[in-house]
Amino acid sequence: MKSVLVALLLYVAFCLALFALQRKFLYFPQPAGGMIGAAAIHFDTDGEQLNGWVVNGGQPKALLYYGGNAERIEENIPFFEAVLPDYTVYLISYRGYGNSTGEPTEEHLYSDALHIFEQIKARHRRISLMGRSLGSGVATYVAANRKVEKLILVTPFDSIENVAKTVYWMLPVSLLIKDKFQSLHRVKNITAKTYIFIAENDRVIPRASTERLIAQFTDQLMAVTVIARADHNDISLYPEYIAGLRRALDLSTIRNNDQGRFGDL
Repeated sequence: MKSVLVALLLYVAFCLALFALQRKFLYFPQPAGGMIGAAAIHFDTDGEQLNGWVVNGGQPKALLYYGGNAERIEENIPFFEAVLPDYTVYLISYRGYGNSTGEPTEEHLYSDALHIFEQIKARHRRISLMGRSLGSGVATYVAANRKVEKLILVTPFDSIENVAKTVYWMLPVSLLIKDKFQSLHRVKNITAKTYIFIAENDRVIPRASTERLIAQFTDQLMAVTVIARADHNDISLYPEYIAGLRRALDLSTIRNNDQGRFGDL
């Protein structure tokens, strides 16, 4: 009985520690890198400053990109310069990420994303959204609450809660987790044409999680593309991914001098 009691106390202590420190386990902000080579931009909201970059400025169509968890968002600048030259792409670091101030929470990521959307919508004829991994949860929230043209989800999940359950299967995750990112419950409110990209060998987001999200879509889902051999973190290196992204955004060609950098399309 004493051993059982000790084990129970240790279990409860671990649950309490995980509850208190859970955002340290969920968010992995990276500092901004070195030389950027794109126009800097910032947005002030709720006493915080959100910093980022504008790629291919001046285009009538815009793409708001929501990055992955441990992603240095500015490292995408060369990619978007080459692959999406007809879109102005906004790369804005979440709170606490890059050079942005504050601390990330689900509520803050959502409110910041809506604030930025409202700030830029008057500058562009059409706005599309692209969310990768953690960013897919932000993208579905904005798409469910604002009118956007297209929604691109890369290695998305149905909810962070369900992903966490696969890792911490022995814990009462639903009772402990604060930031659940329930994308699957928002699908019914999304009207944008939606394109989903899956990494065949994704070792971060379980395939079942993505499939549960896909099952919630109806007519708004235009295509689901599985990138063969790709893993969670290298999917953007594959020519099939680049070609699919450009098709989704109605861009049929790529500049000749960039084919060698990003694959033969």
